[in-house]
Amino acid sequence: MFVLKKWLGQLLMPLPFSLSLLLVALLGMRPVSYELARGLEQTFPPFEVSQHPKIDAIVVLGNGHVSDPAVPMRSWQNNIALARTLEGVRLAQAYPEAELVFSGYVSGDTLSNAEVNARMAESLGIPRSRMTLFENNKDTHDEAVSISRHLKGKEVALVSSATHLPRAMALYQGQGLKAVPAPTDYTAKQSQVAQPLYSYLPKGRYLMYSEAAIHEWIGVWWARLRGQVNE
Repeated sequence: MFVLKKWLGQLLMPLPFSLSLLLVALLGMRPVSYELARGLEQTFPPFEVSQHPKIDAIVVLGNGHVSDPAVPMRSWQNNIALARTLEGVRLAQAYPEAELVFSGYVSGDTLSNAEVNARMAESLGIPRSRMTLFENNKDTHDEAVSISRHLKGKEVALVSSATHLPRAMALYQGQGLKAVPAPTDYTAKQSQVAQPLYSYLPKGRYLMYSEAAIHEWIGVWWARLRGQVNE
């Protein structure tokens, strides 16, 4: 996947500055980021507890945090990790016998993301005795290999961002895990009322959403090229 992103960067380098600036501006606009993410985020419906009477384990995929002692622990997670953890806690409360699995390795911090997410879940009332942490896998594929081996034969709810979940589901199913998608952290949210014209101006957060969606589209293609997912 790194190779593809590097190739994409080299492809864009020769573009005239004005064209590059236009591309960045377009990617920073809400309609463009919305369309890039929408196809990914609507792949799976929201997880409804009433439709799944039995879940043996809940897998919450990690993202990011900064364990800064100067701020409260509840503020360590970034918004993505927090959204995934809250969905995991919701499902853990709905399935009190289910194992709660957190993934997320150590990256530029003294604690793994799995550990920080587990601490947040514990602060919300989930006992640590129910949790299993996978802290040593550095990408979604490696996590899928380890976690699928651990949960082989079990009914699993897989929690991740709605944009990331299509790739994650493909990788876990490629390892033979019977997983039910539980999407959260939606970015392509369309207001039902008319928006002012200035809301269509380029903004940093929409550029970030576009980048995340492009990252996932490239990730899906890269996983297919490497034979990590079933077509």
